[in-house]
Amino acid sequence: MKKTGLLIIALLLTITLAACGEGTLEGFDTTQTVNVYTRDTESGTREAFFKGIDFGDAAEDDSLLVATKTEVTGNSDMIAKVKADEYGLGYISLSSLDGSGLIGLDFEGIQASEANVLNDTYGLKRPFNYMTRTIGDYSSTEVEEIVEAIVAYMGTSEGKAVILEKGGIVSMSSSDSSWDDIKSNYTICEADNNSINVAVGGSTSVEKIAKAITADFKGKCGNFNPQHNHEGSSAAYKGTQKAESKDTAATYLDLGFASRGFKDTEAGATGTFGQICWDAVVAVINGTNDARTNITAEELKNFYNGTVTNWDGLTE
Repeated sequence: MKKTGLLIIALLLTITLAACGEGTLEGFDTTQTVNVYTRDTESGTREAFFKGIDFGDAAEDDSLLVATKTEVTGNSDMIAKVKADEYGLGYISLSSLDGSGLIGLDFEGIQASEANVLNDTYGLKRPFNYMTRTIGDYSSTEVEEIVEAIVAYMGTSEGKAVILEKGGIVSMSSSDSSWDDIKSNYTICEADNNSINVAVGGSTSVEKIAKAITADFKGKCGNFNPQHNHEGSSAAYKGTQKAESKDTAATYLDLGFASRGFKDTEAGATGTFGQICWDAVVAVINGTNDARTNITAEELKNFYNGTVTNWDGLTE
């Protein structure tokens, strides 16, 4: 082929590549509007996310968010929506990231990992907490004693192993008690509890851990029947101790979980609440999006308040 022909081909390739590359990052169109997804105001994940990006007022105020936002019902719904939206941006629990098909973004240059949560370098961390009913406020003494045993089990070496396996972030120590070490304190577990129902619920982020704990422990405690209904972190307090709803059939709980700290308005009775582990919230994008591997608090805030609408609006 003559040199002139080669030059023409090279020029055409250059023009084509330049045209394809305009507004893109390796084929991803960064000029398209980013579609932001959020949880409802009852969600502990939402609270932890917005507080972590210095946009705490938005945790309970939808009017501060971009009008085009889409509200989802839980971690699984968030995953499904962002997975189906090439230009989606959302946030989920770190414990839900594995196997989700989404890309978890580093936050302020730090990867969301168990090690970085425990060493306190990852900024978007939050506690997983539990709350029970008050002493004497259960449907039976058997249920009360089983709940006490579940709470104790979560602090044992076996319980921590279950929490860790399901994505909770917890420190393990050789000094941790085993269930065999403490089970004599919970004689209820020696009985046949096959007819005893225990209502468990609260955060959808903690649901996977809560179900794993009760499934693992029921055989060690007379085969009680855990009945799970997870609707959000606020349900943990409402279902166990809030006067207006704790005895309502639809919201009643014996044991509730929250994926955030309890608020001042959710003050539980002494000895009825505590922390089981840590978790991280992760900003997530669609698996086809190669625009970023890292994002900052300011950038996330700008997406969620509508100041910036596409990846080209951000500066590296």
